Amino acid sequence: MIWWLRQRGAFGLLPGALLAFVLGVVMTGGVELVFPAFIGHYAMVTELSNFVSLVPSVCLIACLERRMPGVERSAVRRIDARDIMLVSAFALLASAVAAGMSLVGSEATLTAARNNLLFCGLALGVWPLTGHRAPLLPVFWMIQAMFVGGRSRDDPYPWVIVTEAADVTHASVGAAAVFLAGILSLMCLAPRTDR
Repeated sequence: MIWWLRQRGAFGLLPGALLAFVLGVVMTGGVELVFPAFIGHYAMVTELSNFVSLVPSVCLIACLERRMPGVERSAVRRIDARDIMLVSAFALLASAVAAGMSLVGSEATLTAARNNLLFCGLALGVWPLTGHRAPLLPVFWMIQAMFVGGRSRDDPYPWVIVTEAADVTHASVGAAAVFLAGILSLMCLAPRTDR
């Protein structure tokens, strides 16, 4: 088990990603950005910390891409099940830490926690199909969320999720649903190592 944890980066990559995520959210929490709306009628204001929410999803894919198929196929234990537990626990831990920081910080940390779940779910959902290109989907989702705009001032389209305020229920439910769908996709489509 130790070789598996070392190979996946559980001692270096994932703690470093968690630290970068937490420090990034703390340092960029009050900075707001306004991008022009190319499709919608109103430009949306977003926190810079929303971009930092991409860090854990990119690191999760880097963790999964560190597989050693030849060695793992001969393993007695199911490595794919451990991978699923590792990445889902890390994504939930990063969101829990960000949500816990909202007790002493701003509401931007709650938004970052929700967006982390959304981005991790998107990346994990397409990883079995696209491999190392999986982080491109969360990045694309973030970019389109910025440039689509909104229905009115401070009212983004409901399906965008990223630019919604922290207290919007449908955004939190949508992010949780996307995360669960990503984990389900990982369970059903990921390469199995017990053959």
